[in-house]
Amino acid sequence: MSKNILGIFDGGDIEDISALVDKLEKSSFDYLKLEGDGLSIVIGKNGAGDFPDVGAAPAVAVKTYPAAAPEAPVPSAAAPVESNEKPIVPEQDGVTVIKSPTYGLFYAQPEPGSPPYVKLGSMVKMGDTVGLMEIMKTFNAITSPVDGEVVAIHVKNEELLNPGQPLISIRKR
Repeated sequence: MSKNILGIFDGGDIEDISALVDKLEKSSFDYLKLEGDGLSIVIGKNGAGDFPDVGAAPAVAVKTYPAAAPEAPVPSAAAPVESNEKPIVPEQDGVTVIKSPTYGLFYAQPEPGSPPYVKLGSMVKMGDTVGLMEIMKTFNAITSPVDGEVVAIHVKNEELLNPGQPLISIRKR
């Protein structure tokens, strides 16, 4: 016995889903999973076998972080993160942590093959670009809120970001 699952959606819902499909096709992501009110929708662009078992895991593994704060310091000895585990960065006086404002992809350089905007030890001024964030093919500069020295880079190039995730730590000068 089959049920028409689309029967639970109205015309506006179908238009919204169609728009999501169009945006997914233009993005660098392979699939999108939406869950809510006991319903799960998975949209994939490379076939059902090309993305993880979406019944067992969310499309984006979400880990919570403390709310973004302009002056959330970290230790200067911190090194770039090498695992999939996102750091909870301890506070330290005189160090500002730039955190992701939302979900997106982090880019460390302006284009492939270019040098990164910053590396460990780089000196930055308030307003200098330290990376880019891509959301739905729209790129936004991530800028330094302070003058100082880059003492830790917590993310890798092209890493998927979560809101509030630590990106870069800067010791104020």
